[in-house]
Amino acid sequence: MEIELKLLLDANDNERLRQHPLIAAHSDGQSSHQNLLARYFDTSDFALRRQQAGLRVRQVDGSWIQTMKAGGSVHGGLHQRNEWEGPVKRAWPELGKLKKMMGADTDWRALLDGDLAKRLETKFTVRVERDKWDVRLGDDAIELVLDHGSVEHQEHASPVNEIELELKSGSAQGLYAFALALLEDIPLRLSNISKAERGYALCSQSGTTVRKARPPALPAGASVLQGMQAVIDSCLQQIQDNEDGVIHSDNPESLHQMRVGVRRLRSALKLFDGAAPCPAGLVEEIGWLGGALGGARDWEVLAAGTLQRLADTPAALRHLLAIQQPVLRQARQARHDAAQALLSPRYTRLLLRLCSWLLELPAQAGQDGAALARPLKKFARDTIKRNHERLLARAKAIDGGDAANLHRLRIAGKKARYALEFFQTLYRAGGVRRQIGALSAMQDELGRHNDLSVAGRLLAQLQQEHSGSAESIAFVRGYLLAQQGHETDGLAKAWQAFKMLPPPRPAG
Repeated sequence: MEIELKLLLDANDNERLRQHPLIAAHSDGQSSHQNLLARYFDTSDFALRRQQAGLRVRQVDGSWIQTMKAGGSVHGGLHQRNEWEGPVKRAWPELGKLKKMMGADTDWRALLDGDLAKRLETKFTVRVERDKWDVRLGDDAIELVLDHGSVEHQEHASPVNEIELELKSGSAQGLYAFALALLEDIPLRLSNISKAERGYALCSQSGTTVRKARPPALPAGASVLQGMQAVIDSCLQQIQDNEDGVIHSDNPESLHQMRVGVRRLRSALKLFDGAAPCPAGLVEEIGWLGGALGGARDWEVLAAGTLQRLADTPAALRHLLAIQQPVLRQARQARHDAAQALLSPRYTRLLLRLCSWLLELPAQAGQDGAALARPLKKFARDTIKRNHERLLARAKAIDGGDAANLHRLRIAGKKARYALEFFQTLYRAGGVRRQIGALSAMQDELGRHNDLSVAGRLLAQLQQEHSGSAESIAFVRGYLLAQQGHETDGLAKAWQAFKMLPPPRPAG
């Protein structure tokens, strides 16, 4: 099993890395330099890619080495994959040799059977200059690699400039510790994308994609510790999967899904707080990230959603047109600020520290971890019951229509829905799906009401900065405020639909 941490850096910082005192202090100071050419193979219908496998043949010092990587996982920049590697005679895979290395017990061996050898073709190439150091931090032996070059497919190319920290022996926490130390002097970004994935993206010419939350993979008979790790990993995956969309596109859904990922993460940390409280410093930094994304999302919702309520009203249209441009400018600036936050060392430091803390949790379980050792099923059942009771208590806010009480109801509803989503594989699919659907419908109604409240706050801010549009801003604020009193009918219906559902039943 290969375990490595991948980080991106600007090519202008490569020499700073080569001369970094941390490398000099923890290695023999000698680096090896290589020019590497790798060809990646697959079939015309991407049979290997569809099975989460990659096959390459790389030229190293005049010899050819074939490597197959398959399965495993990527979380917080930490890549863990099965790997088989050995020499071949030419720049073409020899599947028979791979099968011998795999042995008879692995499921991956079957992937190489049949006519795969005849169907293989070169899909893309990777050319890099590589500097490599052997580093030792205490009991951890780490191979540090700096790769600079490109991934190429036909006339298309994508630049590569990255660090790989591969664990040779010791603990993966050593990789995070070393990365955090480098980050003190060199701006870095965690990366979940391998060179192979870059190559496949070139083949398909796919741009940035929006990724929604995926249910955590909960092991059978999981403990609270295992459930906590899986749930938080799922949240981090959603956050990181949408980074590039926030940074490199103007797609509002990328920002929305990344913000949802942060909200799910905060909800998960509160959910498991009694078993393993997250360090206060990390909680504070996650709040900073949520604020950066939330501010941008609020302005985008105002610009593209809430203000459109005025578009069909002739009397209001003049005022809408008067404030559209100032609102769009605020939205673009907030989006830019959110992207800069994700490019900052502060964001990378947050991810590194959070992932390192997750790796420390098993040690906590060994010391005082009765709570972490509990069966996850019982923990989930108690959590979902408690959330349901809190919802029932706060549902009185629907009749009153008070904004603060409706906000508390919305938060309680989100916690209840996120918990059901986190633990849904522990319950019978039909029942839990209906519960999540009903809660989502209620959240949509509460969300529309909340959008009006947020619009009032943002427009008040805009009014202070654009006195020339004060009359139109005041009109729009009043118009939207008047609509708030008519937003509870749909909510009452959604609440009744949720109350009618029986509680979800455990699976098995």
